[in-house]
Amino acid sequence: MTPREYCKIFAAEARAIPDFGAVPEIIPLYLIYRPANTVPYATIEEDLVGPFERYCVKERDGSLAVQSSSEIAQKCCAFQHWLYQWTNGNILVTDMEGVGWRITNVRIATKLKGYQGLKESCFPALLDQFAAAHRCNRYCEILGLKSLESLQQPAKPKGSKSPSLGRKAPSAQSSPQLQKKGLASPQGTRKGAVSPKASRKSTEAGEAQLAPKHKALESDRSSQLQ
Repeated sequence: MTPREYCKIFAAEARAIPDFGAVPEIIPLYLIYRPANTVPYATIEEDLVGPFERYCVKERDGSLAVQSSSEIAQKCCAFQHWLYQWTNGNILVTDMEGVGWRITNVRIATKLKGYQGLKESCFPALLDQFAAAHRCNRYCEILGLKSLESLQQPAKPKGSKSPSLGRKAPSAQSSPQLQKKGLASPQGTRKGAVSPKASRKSTEAGEAQLAPKHKALESDRSSQLQ
């Protein structure tokens, strides 16, 4: 899954929260074919017009920095926190910069080689640095994200769930479908009951077995009397 796809899921959840407001969008990259060039494939994106700003970036010395205290920068930080929590501390989006709410030139930091298709780990130290340096803002609180200190646990590369969706999941005890499955089936009750026809047949069979014995006792009595 690409950072753009993660950002789209984040945006859908954020817009469902009242008064959250606008959400950053990572603009798409397009793959083009250029048969006349020695490198026939290239990527291209739309031209962003306006003042270019840096929000959450990786500095030249390798450290993470928040370049602005604007609403956009705070929501970019909340997106970083959201993705870090959703992937159990295995992925971090860095270098979030662009024009207005349109973000471009993003990078990915990860710890695990091969995680979600990544061929090798990329800047793994940045994830530990982010966990130590990040300070939750009001948008992290609105999303109900956990503190990063509580997320410092062994990596779980599989089975990750959205942090916001996890709060809305119903318990197994309250599920009506699970309660219905626990009840006995009326058809199963009828199948377990004895059929009237079967009971009559068993009674007749029992009487037929008793009849020869009764006749044998009567013949023994008659022979004794003679």
